[in-house]
Amino acid sequence: MQKRSSLESRKSQAIDEFKYILDTYIFPLLQCEGSAILKIESTSSKNLKKHIKCYKKGISSFLYFFPALATPQFHFRMRTNNPSQDLGAAEQILREILRVSRFDYRTEQFSAKRMYDKKNMYRNAMFNVAFEVGLCNWLGSECIYELIRQLRDWSQKTYEGNHVSFGFIIDASKKTTGTIDYLSFLKSNHSAVFTDGMSSGIKLDNSGRIVKYFSAIHERTLEDKKYMPWTPYDFIDFTNMCCSENGSEWIGIIMQSNGDMLVFKSRQLVFVKRNGKWMYLDSYTIHETIKARYKLNTREEETLYAKEFADEVYLSVLDTSFAHTGGCIAIIDDQYVDIVQRNCFPKDSLDNNENPSEKKTVIKRLISTGSSNSEKHYFQYLDRKLRIELLSLDGATVLDSSGKILCVGAIVRIEGGSEGGGRTAAAKELAKYGLAMKISMDGCIQCFASENAEKDSIEIFKTL
Repeated sequence: MQKRSSLESRKSQAIDEFKYILDTYIFPLLQCEGSAILKIESTSSKNLKKHIKCYKKGISSFLYFFPALATPQFHFRMRTNNPSQDLGAAEQILREILRVSRFDYRTEQFSAKRMYDKKNMYRNAMFNVAFEVGLCNWLGSECIYELIRQLRDWSQKTYEGNHVSFGFIIDASKKTTGTIDYLSFLKSNHSAVFTDGMSSGIKLDNSGRIVKYFSAIHERTLEDKKYMPWTPYDFIDFTNMCCSENGSEWIGIIMQSNGDMLVFKSRQLVFVKRNGKWMYLDSYTIHETIKARYKLNTREEETLYAKEFADEVYLSVLDTSFAHTGGCIAIIDDQYVDIVQRNCFPKDSLDNNENPSEKKTVIKRLISTGSSNSEKHYFQYLDRKLRIELLSLDGATVLDSSGKILCVGAIVRIEGGSEGGGRTAAAKELAKYGLAMKISMDGCIQCFASENAEKDSIEIFKTL
């Protein structure tokens, strides 16, 4: 009886630890809905080759999370709104973390390692290292973990009194061959003067050897000009180099002078490390949320223009995040436009000519001359750099559901007793009439929507 009690206790602890791993490191990487449901059964997990599987049941799709590839005694299930999403990063990270877990999930006994670990301090440290190893396994290069480790060391020191930045592109395939080990040279202070972490960098092979020095703008091709990646404005040329090309798979790593570390793959920014914490960039959820707010009268044009509008708003929010200026932008549903202009920012409305001001006059002129389209007052047609600068103004930028600019830098009337800072309060107030996003000066982005304006926000950067 005592053995059975001990086994049940160990099994309960093993389930709790697996759930902790999923909550902390795996769920933020995926588009999931609702809460994880525990399933105490093993039949559906036989002959597994992966820890994470997507199954369809009728019109719904679910992600299943298995702690072992043999016949685990339990698994978790969550609904997903994106059944076609790439599970590769989550799979590699989960696999690596389970290797250092206290419990052996492959047996019915759930045997546990005997270890002193007061308050799980050692466990969390091991899981964090395993997370980075799993991330590097997904990226596919042997040298990326060592490169990240050395960049982390550089983030804690200066060169001639200044923090430095670096930029690298690594061939995750083994097709490219370089010469001279750059990882060894990176330990030297002499390496601080090479690359600027934005437009110049060094290409390395899979083992960390030098392939070539590059200036991203000089590497730009005609094809790159046609392709606009989902990445901050300052990294467009660099990001376009992080792609599959002639059998090579180029992965980008940038460390900025403020210590932020950026990871690029398939012409996208996918991971960011800020203030010592890894964050996953959830482009899909935010993009789809924005897209749902765009309405047109003709169905044939709806898909094309909804995507264009969502692209441009999303990119501008991302640009403002990396400019570290802070900002607030809202998209108002059609039926509330008049109410919002009248109640939230009557003096700052660009349609209100009764309250002229120097600021409003200058903004209207900049908008009218900074557009690439005859529809001069539509946000998505403005020069991208101008959009960053407009969003950086203290106050809120507000659009209608077609992208028409209703105000820029508006001070929004909010109810007394609002929690959080001014931008958060303004975003929550405007979200009651549609959708609003608040960009903090530290770069974090929160999205509030009318159906849950007073509840938890959607975050573009999911902290792990």
